[in-house]
Amino acid sequence: MRCWIALHISITTEAGAAVLDDSAAQQAVASLALGLTPRVALVDEAVLLDVTASLRLFGGLARLMQLLEQRLAHFFKQNSLVATVRRAQGATSLIAIGRLRSFGDQADGVKKRVADLPMHTLTAARRHLGVLERIGCRRWDDLLRLPRDGVARRFGAELLAALDRARGSASDDYVWLVLPEHFEEKLELDALVTHAPALMAGVERLLVRLQAWLLGRQSGLSALRLTWHLDKRRDVAPTGELEIRTAQPAQDLRHVARLLSEHLAQQQLPAPVHSLTLQSLVTEVLVDSAAATGSLLMETRQQGDSAVELVERLSARLGDAQVQAWQACADHRPEQMQRWVPARSAIKSIAGSARSTAAKSIKRLQDADAPRTEALYPSWLLPEPLQLATLGNSPVYQGKLVRLTGPQRLEAAEWLLPDAAAARSGLSAKPWALRDYFIYRSQQGSLLWIYSERLVATPEAVQQRAWYLHGFFA
Repeated sequence: MRCWIALHISITTEAGAAVLDDSAAQQAVASLALGLTPRVALVDEAVLLDVTASLRLFGGLARLMQLLEQRLAHFFKQNSLVATVRRAQGATSLIAIGRLRSFGDQADGVKKRVADLPMHTLTAARRHLGVLERIGCRRWDDLLRLPRDGVARRFGAELLAALDRARGSASDDYVWLVLPEHFEEKLELDALVTHAPALMAGVERLLVRLQAWLLGRQSGLSALRLTWHLDKRRDVAPTGELEIRTAQPAQDLRHVARLLSEHLAQQQLPAPVHSLTLQSLVTEVLVDSAAATGSLLMETRQQGDSAVELVERLSARLGDAQVQAWQACADHRPEQMQRWVPARSAIKSIAGSARSTAAKSIKRLQDADAPRTEALYPSWLLPEPLQLATLGNSPVYQGKLVRLTGPQRLEAAEWLLPDAAAARSGLSAKPWALRDYFIYRSQQGSLLWIYSERLVATPEAVQQRAWYLHGFFA
């Protein structure tokens, strides 16, 4: 048995605060419904869903309706919208729409018998309501009792075909909604905008439609382009644009909205803006929200902004040069094992490291019995090694030190020193440096990373030996 659902959406948010009107909300809900069934159509004032083939997949009609209500409520809540959603169901599309239209103020409208549905709920009968009223046809059952030939001659074949579709004896023929591969939508602003931050009012309206498109395609957004169209009466370029890229694909676009707001706050408009265009550049298919979080448990899902979102927002606000992240380098020298790069360029590796942490942990457990070659490196390195005084043949730093481990000799047989170190050593030729690292404990209890350096002018002769403090352990 077939099952149809008809939805009607009314936005009850204040007109000035709503980012969607009823028509746009209808389109957004239709896009969102594509996540439950591929057979979605916009029919007059209703969103029509054929869920016959989806009932078994989602565990029955009750479970499917529960999922639909949850998704609609979550979508409206995320976008600060207050909406009234009316729904009705039936064995045919016209029955579902008829029950939806008869809902009115009656709480039992959605349960009304097909024979008792008012005549005005049938679209094909609306232009004949006066005549039907005069001949006593006020309900569907009254019209169904009339001879078919007489109905066809008096009211036309359209009404007769609608009756056949309502009874299920004729198939429904709708233009099913198909979402485009890429989102691109243009919005005409209500008034000319001269300050870039004021564009966010229009951007938010476009982002709501973009989010509905993403939910319908079960995808996350990684990059988008915002284009503003400037007044053609000015002698300036016709458009300006801004690209936003995120490290992780997102369906909740509140983070993207904050990034756009930060960038627009730094823009200067050369002329008034009359319209906006929002275009998706990169999207990724998301399996489900549980896979996106890496956990099947609701209580373990992250609440609030992630570290990646924080870095992206700070980079947009302060600039790339002010927000940096370290990047590991394939070098045996402690000073060269990492470098500092703009965090925006390294953010994808930061995001990817979270997904691979579990696999690496398992690998470490599997290799627990393998020989360990990792050295003990400190938490902090000094910008420049600090030469220490010696007492006998041992270094001194704020008192006597106690050796804990060492030496750890690095692979530095021909470690080339900087020119400043060569000049400080007093050698005429640039020397090699051989280092032996130790861990010492100070009298205050802190752990120090100290190395003993031997400078050689030639591989055969040691010129001098010195001790340096290079780092601290947490």
